[in-house]
Amino acid sequence: MAYAKLKQLYSEVKNQNDLTYKSIPFFVKIIKEIKVELLKIEMEQGEQLSRDISYGARVINITERESLNNIQNYPDEIPKYLKRVKDAVIENLSFVNK
Repeated sequence: MAYAKLKQLYSEVKNQNDLTYKSIPFFVKIIKEIKVELLKIEMEQGEQLSRDISYGARVINITERESLNNIQNYPDEIPKYLKRVKDAVIENLSFVNK
């Protein structure tokens, strides 16, 4: 399967229910791994890049920048921001299960 590692990462995020301060390192690590996997797929596909991959990569980058970076500065908002990250992964990488 072309998306085996991405599917595994998607499942880890989907099964992550802890949206507290303790899970920030998990989300930071998993988002970096997802970005690496999406880049690998982009490199493999070259000009034949699928819309799912390009859109997923763009949304993951935006989500990381807007919801994950500097999250420690808003301790009361951590669950809200982590839910945004989780939702972005679930909604935009669902193609891995097709």
